[in-house]
Amino acid sequence: MNGEIGTYTFLPWLRQGIANKIQSGDLDASVKTRASITVNLNLKGTDGEGGDVSAAVPRQVALYGPGDIVGIESAAIIRHEPNDWITNFEPNYLPHIEFYDEDFPCRYTPAAPAGGRLRPWIALVVLTEEEFKEGGNILDKPLPFIEITANPMDSVFPVAEELWAWAHVHVNKNLAGNAAAPQAPIMDSVLTQVELLLSQQPDMAYSRLISPRKLAPNTGYHAFLIPTFETGRLAGLGMDPATSPHATFSAWGPGRDVPALMPFYYRWYFRTGSRGDFEFLVRLLEPKPADERVGRRDIDVQRP
Repeated sequence: MNGEIGTYTFLPWLRQGIANKIQSGDLDASVKTRASITVNLNLKGTDGEGGDVSAAVPRQVALYGPGDIVGIESAAIIRHEPNDWITNFEPNYLPHIEFYDEDFPCRYTPAAPAGGRLRPWIALVVLTEEEFKEGGNILDKPLPFIEITANPMDSVFPVAEELWAWAHVHVNKNLAGNAAAPQAPIMDSVLTQVELLLSQQPDMAYSRLISPRKLAPNTGYHAFLIPTFETGRLAGLGMDPATSPHATFSAWGPGRDVPALMPFYYRWYFRTGSRGDFEFLVRLLEPKPADERVGRRDIDVQRP
């Protein structure tokens, strides 16, 4: 052992490939179903007289979005906390789910990051058995679904506009370059370092989604991985994603009627334990005056 303390880097989002060219912002009503980018094609040829001609032809190319996703391979998920059917999960902890691909939570978000924030296209919610019913008729529905009975729906779901705060990338290395001041001031430079690191050591990072709900002790919960945007919700129910008001319209929020049908990509069950976790036990400690004999010892000194 060399005695070095492990260091980590946490990024608010990560996206690879052509999706980084998206310019439209979150909640942009002009983006109807999918985000698109402009691709310029440089065409070269000859005219009828043998002369060379060239022309630039711009085209709008639509990218895959939440409305195109109707399933997630279980192999994409590397871990979730707590495990399925755990019955003593600490109620002051937050459930979470982790993915092998670092960019997975934001890969299909049809918007560009703003101010270091980017909402993931999927979200993690936990519900008690009284807050939902199992979906019945699965005819023509690509995904299994539940029927939300909690009213209002917002009382058990996270604030949709704040989901950016509950997703991040975990890198098992300090990429800031300064152990004394580990906060990197320039995001672009960190992203370059992440790409270099992953090209050399692909297993050094992964992504995580967290459920912000405060849990109650001795309670059973079902955790669901669900679509964040209405286009994803409609696609999972076998409905037309184009009927969503726009591409980043939230799948839940103020004004949505209940009960609402919510498809899910993955689920598991757990129960919380009693209030006997470490935090609870520490709070039971009460300061008391120490006995005057504490810290003292009589020594028999023999003189010559």
